[in-house]
Amino acid sequence: MAWRRVALLLFAVGWGANHFTSLLQVYRQQLGLDAAAPAMLFAMYALGLAPGLVLAGPASDRYGRRAVVMPSALVALGASALLGASANSFSLLLVGRLLYGLGTGGVISAGAAWLIELSQDATAAGPRRATIALSSGFGLGPLVTGVLAQYAPAPTRLPFAVHLAVLGSALAIARHAPDTAVNAHAAASAAHRPLIRIELSREGWSSFLSGVVPMAPFVFGFPPIAFAALPSMLGGRLGPAPLVYTGALCAITLAAGVVAQPITRRYEPMIAARGGLVTGTVGLLLGAAAVSWHVSVLLLLVAPLLGAAYGVCMTSGIQSVQRLTKPEARGGVMGLFYLLTYTGFSAPYWLALATRAVTPAVALEVVAGLSLITSIAIRF
Repeated sequence: MAWRRVALLLFAVGWGANHFTSLLQVYRQQLGLDAAAPAMLFAMYALGLAPGLVLAGPASDRYGRRAVVMPSALVALGASALLGASANSFSLLLVGRLLYGLGTGGVISAGAAWLIELSQDATAAGPRRATIALSSGFGLGPLVTGVLAQYAPAPTRLPFAVHLAVLGSALAIARHAPDTAVNAHAAASAAHRPLIRIELSREGWSSFLSGVVPMAPFVFGFPPIAFAALPSMLGGRLGPAPLVYTGALCAITLAAGVVAQPITRRYEPMIAARGGLVTGTVGLLLGAAAVSWHVSVLLLLVAPLLGAAYGVCMTSGIQSVQRLTKPEARGGVMGLFYLLTYTGFSAPYWLALATRAVTPAVALEVVAGLSLITSIAIRF
């Protein structure tokens, strides 16, 4: 089916976005970085995502999904090559992560809309397919890279060579997926409208602002806390193979996100989102206990809880966007939604800064409180 070609590309881009996590400890030791510096690499990725997410969706509404997704994927490919060649320069790593975020933003916002539109055989499955494709890449990439970095030679180069092969192959396959979203009439009318078109009805805006917006940052706030912030807080207590352990935490987190997807079919988006936020709250409190008691094995419970919270919140958000928008404006609103979700990727950075004033456990408990309050307050 055509949607599988786009799903493979989302998977490959997700692989490159997250496999970097398994290398953070390597870079920290090799470059002599403090705790906030690796978290800054997450923040730079999120910063790069912003223009990609904001512009790519509306541009794909006007020019077609392929015209935006393929060049964006090429930017990600180039950024991955730069990262593989920049192990000895923190500045170049920052640039590479910024560029990878830019390319990823273009692929995700327009690519998710593309996949959903190609899923006409099972329209309700479109959001779930998009989330599963990304989550699979987010989870498998760090696991493979963790093993390579722990046991194979050239730990900062070989993982990127593998990713370049995966992404290059996905690009070649996705080239043959049929385009969507543009016809002659739509293109002519779109030429007279602003490129950034966030179009919702009054009721749509009300639901988006009161439900989707408060929930969105937690979508990608939960996972990096599980596999980036918490391992960093536990320091050298991750066992004899810390890189593999970190990669395994990534895989468990995102696998739980995939497994949790069917839950969203049984409930309305608001109910599902509330359940996801409560699950995330429990995971954060367990994480605070793990850090306070210095028990790294507890992360094996925290990771699936935060992963499930991510998966349920992500899919409920995509379903809400799908319900609230017209097809010709879906790319723009989808891009805005993803932009809001990816602000959560800066969570490890803010937690690292917070731990300069309070204990790591207290910082995590504050985030847990915010998640619980949000679960009560949202209205879709």
